[in-house]
Amino acid sequence: MVDTAAHLVDRVFPRVPVRQWVLSLPFALRYRLAYDSEMVTAVLGVFIRALFGLYRRMARDYGIDQTQCGAVTFVQRFGSAANLNLHFHVICIDGVYAPGLDGQPEFFALRPPENSEVRELAQLLAKRIPALLKRRGIDTPQSDEEESDRLLRDQPWLSEVYAASVCGRLATGPEAGRRVAVGGDRVDPEGMDSSASPRCAAVAGFSLHAMSPFPSTTDPALNGCLDMRRARLCPWTGWRRCPMAGSVIGSRPPGAMKRPTRFSNR
Repeated sequence: MVDTAAHLVDRVFPRVPVRQWVLSLPFALRYRLAYDSEMVTAVLGVFIRALFGLYRRMARDYGIDQTQCGAVTFVQRFGSAANLNLHFHVICIDGVYAPGLDGQPEFFALRPPENSEVRELAQLLAKRIPALLKRRGIDTPQSDEEESDRLLRDQPWLSEVYAASVCGRLATGPEAGRRVAVGGDRVDPEGMDSSASPRCAAVAGFSLHAMSPFPSTTDPALNGCLDMRRARLCPWTGWRRCPMAGSVIGSRPPGAMKRPTRFSNR
């Protein structure tokens, strides 16, 4: 996992700002995606196309056309309580590439997304993803439960365990069906008021969070330290070499840019 963080920072991502987007899904969809890898790819494709569309629309506000976006996605299968909760962490470059005056690609950083834009994106996903399921004959009144649920048909015991874990309940034993108690945490993620947090939205079970951006390695706050960027860019990969990571970058308030800023890719 540490190698993954180093590889992304050193060889994949250009030295430009990036933003992490997190998409959580309704319970029923979490269960389906937990065993259907093809559907994971399809749902992620819907998310990425919608997300890139938002960046391209923001770029057009500045008169920037012929844009290209980029992102890397981590598919995480569990929640903070080790429950089955498949969701997406998308590390997206926080801007677009477009031809410069010399015709060569240049990066243009964009303003942070507005709260209303994050909510509109969540609403769009809440329409497009169910439409995808309907086109594939999944979760419709006409679909047969046993035929559409391969896990239930082929491995009923595992299906029962998956379903219980998604709902945060015990699957087996004398206390089967009881809700799992999590020490020190009484917050139900499904019942959280996302409107209380900036750049968060929850629509029909879909929860979308546009987290604070990570600055580029050319940012003065990093002082040229790649280790800090590795730790902040991919916090779940376990990168902990730099003692300054998590303090310097985390203390910087995200600033809105009034106009696009050009970055060198070197």
